[in-house]
Amino acid sequence: MEKRIAIIGAIKDEIAGIKKEMRITNTLRWPTGNAFAGTWRDAPIVLVRSGMGCDRARRALAEIAGKYTLKRIISIGYAGALDPSLKVGDLVVADQVVYYETLKSYSLDGELLGTMPEVARGTLLTVDQVVATPPEKKALREKYSAVAVDMETFALAEETQARNLPFASVRAITDTADQELIDCSHLVEAYGEVSKLKAGWHILTHPGDLKSMIDLGKHAKTATASLTEFLGRTL
Repeated sequence: MEKRIAIIGAIKDEIAGIKKEMRITNTLRWPTGNAFAGTWRDAPIVLVRSGMGCDRARRALAEIAGKYTLKRIISIGYAGALDPSLKVGDLVVADQVVYYETLKSYSLDGELLGTMPEVARGTLLTVDQVVATPPEKKALREKYSAVAVDMETFALAEETQARNLPFASVRAITDTADQELIDCSHLVEAYGEVSKLKAGWHILTHPGDLKSMIDLGKHAKTATASLTEFLGRTL
């Protein structure tokens, strides 16, 4: 059976650039995610939307590992900056990932993604909820010495180590260290995506949040373009 690179993002926007370019030959679905097998830039891949959070990421990896022969795993997606020097669209390749509750950590194989000078490297912190305010971000940086924060990478690092698979993570910054976010956790559906219906209702009832949500959407598009272009060069 052909070995594939698994590229795993939490939400559809994170993987949209790759999906648009790839030739899809098979689709796999489960309640909280889906996967698309095929080729991208002549490489055999399986592109995965896992849903947000560690539990959904673990389930997604189990689903694809049971269906495809995998040769390495790459976690991609958005991240919040903890390092004040990082800007929207900047890329972070993690040297290690730390889980905030247990302080357990894993070293990651950043060399899988090359040594390009424009990419930041450092510790990625995985948490279970959105880090919304600049003071929260500053406190996490001081406590964990991390450069960015996400919600899935630690779970994938743990699972890939158990499966003895090479693993790397690259994240694109969508919010800077001094930017305040809207906490969208109440807008997330069971399948791990933000509900457009709930988001629309939130704006109707909290019109002051409209500009922040528009800005975040623009930042997400910038981040997706950065991820897609970078992975296209490194695969």
